[in-house]
Amino acid sequence: MMQFSPTDPKLIQCFQADVDVTGALLSQPGPTGQRNVYPIVGGRFTGTIAPETDSPRSFAGDILPGGFDMQRVRSDELKELEAIYHLRTDDGVFLEVRNRALVIYGPDGRQHYSRSRIHFEAPTGGPYSWLNERVIVGTTEVGDWQDNRVVVRVRGFAVV
Repeated sequence: MMQFSPTDPKLIQCFQADVDVTGALLSQPGPTGQRNVYPIVGGRFTGTIAPETDSPRSFAGDILPGGFDMQRVRSDELKELEAIYHLRTDDGVFLEVRNRALVIYGPDGRQHYSRSRIHFEAPTGGPYSWLNERVIVGTTEVGDWQDNRVVVRVRGFAVV
């Protein structure tokens, strides 16, 4: 009989972004619930490549305008989000982010739960390829709306 050794996953923070979002570009009913599309217009991010190793490396950069935070408000009032946007690191490398989240708001209108799966696409064979090789889960927190803009904080944790 084959022996299995138990390995419990561990979470290590590796990414944080403050994503600038503007008011809804589209808000209308669809077959799976209310559809809302919010343009992503910029922001900043920081992170650590390979935080679980002996040689972690910091990285940072800008969130490029042109992405979208697409939301579905389901019939049970839960929100399913999919944000797609691009990053430019301070050393000029472009990364793609796809963040799918489930968000639950309480009767008080405040966010009570938000968990996501963050998928990065980085150039292969380069200094950021570690992002292609890890499962990253995350959280989102929405700030206060001001002048039709809001900052959404996204935190990512590598599952190691």
